[in-house]
Amino acid sequence: MAIDSFVMALFLILVGGRLFGELSARLGFPSVVGEVTAGIIIGPSLLNWVPPHSTLAIIAELGVILLLFDIGCETSIKRLAHSGHKAMRVALLGIAIPLFACGIASMYWLAIPPFTALFFGCALTATSIGISMRVLSLNNQTQSVAGHIILGAAVIDDIVGVILLSVLFNFASSGEFAIGSTLMLFSMIAAFIIFSPPLVRTIIYLTRWLHLKASIPGYEVMVVMALICLFAWLAHWFGTPAILGGFAVGMGLSRQFTSPFNRYLKNPFAFTHKLEESAKPLVQLFSPVFFVYVGISLDLSQLDLSLMGILLLLGLTLIAVAAKFVAGLTASSDWQERCIVGSAMIPRGEVGLVFAEMGRQLGVIHAKEFAILVMVIALTTLVGPLMLKLTLSRQAK
Repeated sequence: MAIDSFVMALFLILVGGRLFGELSARLGFPSVVGEVTAGIIIGPSLLNWVPPHSTLAIIAELGVILLLFDIGCETSIKRLAHSGHKAMRVALLGIAIPLFACGIASMYWLAIPPFTALFFGCALTATSIGISMRVLSLNNQTQSVAGHIILGAAVIDDIVGVILLSVLFNFASSGEFAIGSTLMLFSMIAAFIIFSPPLVRTIIYLTRWLHLKASIPGYEVMVVMALICLFAWLAHWFGTPAILGGFAVGMGLSRQFTSPFNRYLKNPFAFTHKLEESAKPLVQLFSPVFFVYVGISLDLSQLDLSLMGILLLLGLTLIAVAAKFVAGLTASSDWQERCIVGSAMIPRGEVGLVFAEMGRQLGVIHAKEFAILVMVIALTTLVGPLMLKLTLSRQAK
């Protein structure tokens, strides 16, 4: 992408996302709905001012990595672990129900081969951490019991999604299932999640010492971005989504960080607070780019807009929404808490789009099925935040 095209595309994304996000918030909807709508308007579906491009996709992924960093900064490892069994239950049901329900429905309604239907179902097992946590953050609910269940379940969903994607990719490429490589991938993911936050905290002690010798302004924001970039790369190298790298850095910076070494090393709260504050403008600038790019990635012209085509699309979307919502209802004995978790699990977002794109590149999913799958993902991305906003409003009343 030429520099003139890139800067104009970024201008339209930033301004359009802000305007429609503000409009959405004033109308009582989550701002992410307006940002996705802005992407649909300026993207190929309507005005075609900003086509999808790999450069913009990288900027968008950086935005969601920064958003997960911000969420990690506010996350309590103790509370996250305390909600572990509930999060695990919600996650596993949220994978199994959509996988079978959406896979079987797509196989019969779209008349596609079983392996394509399996790819279809796997793409709809994902949960977008960024979208749901953004809505919870705007309503000061990220540190609630429901917020920790949602975060834990969404992280598990992403990890299992990566494993499923790797297994399907290997099978589609080689025609055989490799148990050894799958177990190795799982081990590397587990190692990254366990050891990354303590490693981040260790590096922070070193950077705090170097801070005393720094004379050039901007040291704190440089440290944060360097850590995020390093651990996003490590996450990708370990076979996990890069967004987990941002989340790990956030947990390492968190004021609620705990480890066996806390009794020996005093938490550097003043320095970590400076690091958090220096990164907030970056989060606020880049995180909306991801949501706008989700809308840009859609091309509604590929859809069958006949009555039967629309009914089929709505039917698949209804199954995708219901499958995740039902899984969330097992989270708690409190009905409102169940509805919050169920609603937050609905958006598929970035991981679902990665599944869809991988299936298209492998030739498993063709243009028509790809358009339907992306549209179902987009509709869940719009419906989920709206349901979550409504549920949170009722809880507040």
